[in-house]
Amino acid sequence: MLAPLEEAQLMRHRNHLRWWIGSCVAFVAVCPVISVLIGLNLHARDLFFVPSPEPTPYVGRQVLMDIALINMDPMEQTMTLDWTFVGEETSPCSATNLTGCTNINIFFDDNLLSNGSDEIKNSNRPTVPIFIHNASAFAITDIVANTPTFRTDLAIFSPADRSSSVIYYPFDKYSAEIFIFAQDASTNNTIGIKVARTRGIADGFKTHAYTRRGVTIPPGMLDIVIDIDRGNLVKAFSIVAIISIWMITLILLLVMLTCVFFGFRQRGEVLVIPVATLFAFTQLRGSMPGAPEGFGDILDFVGLLPCLALLSLSAAITLGAFILSDPTEKTTALSWDLLFTAFPMLAPKGWSPARPRQVEDRVSTNDSDIRL
Repeated sequence: MLAPLEEAQLMRHRNHLRWWIGSCVAFVAVCPVISVLIGLNLHARDLFFVPSPEPTPYVGRQVLMDIALINMDPMEQTMTLDWTFVGEETSPCSATNLTGCTNINIFFDDNLLSNGSDEIKNSNRPTVPIFIHNASAFAITDIVANTPTFRTDLAIFSPADRSSSVIYYPFDKYSAEIFIFAQDASTNNTIGIKVARTRGIADGFKTHAYTRRGVTIPPGMLDIVIDIDRGNLVKAFSIVAIISIWMITLILLLVMLTCVFFGFRQRGEVLVIPVATLFAFTQLRGSMPGAPEGFGDILDFVGLLPCLALLSLSAAITLGAFILSDPTEKTTALSWDLLFTAFPMLAPKGWSPARPRQVEDRVSTNDSDIRL
């Protein structure tokens, strides 16, 4: 039979082991599930556009178009969209009435495109269509006709109240604008354009499309503003990575100070970690989604670059310490007893200052045998 004190200690040890095993199992089971759920539910969504109610609804022939977001490149300052004709509304055009299927000219504000025409830029009304839609071929489903789709590369702009540069990664924001209208090729009468569906995700970006505010848009024409921002997961990952880099840097700096300047013993493999960490940090920075190549964004200036400088200094001082001495053979090792001796208010209940000989036995010091 165990003594009551020994039995109580055994129960505490057993409960401690149970909590350890239970915590490890819960951590292993919960972390992957939470990570998967966050990735599935917080990633960027498809381009979505709901037009604002028109003061004067357009009445007449309308073409329905599908808009697909293909790519967003902040380095090239472009956003790529695919436009596809999917049908017509309130139109006399049909397979049995081809006389009503006149061609449709699609016009786009050339100054909003990154690959506009080579002509001298101007603020005149567009006169050269970006696409000519053969309504007759579409009505009879002519398989030989070219596919009724075209692609535009929009120029992304820098609104006055936003930081539209990759230097502000991952907090950079951009804006693009669409102004498109259609005309009957034979009469030059306006034909309405209606967005049937929007879709597509730009890798690492979230988008918000809305009708341009503060201007009068003629009925049947489209003037859409698209705000572009980094995805929430991209921001979260970047911030967590920078916080981790700072935490690792500060811990390694404390190890260097404790060993080199205050003479506490440390294992040799720990002292070479700053050297390996210099290369690990650059790899971690390269894994940030959508991060610009090289160094120079805001996260580099507030996180990576100062941490690399501090780690380089720490590695140099630590390696230099081996020239004059061997930090692994120091007699004094840092322990909880030394911390509790310096700050008794942090000591656990029941702890009492040890005699110097006891401290010497615990931390292998050569202190004189006096009471603390």
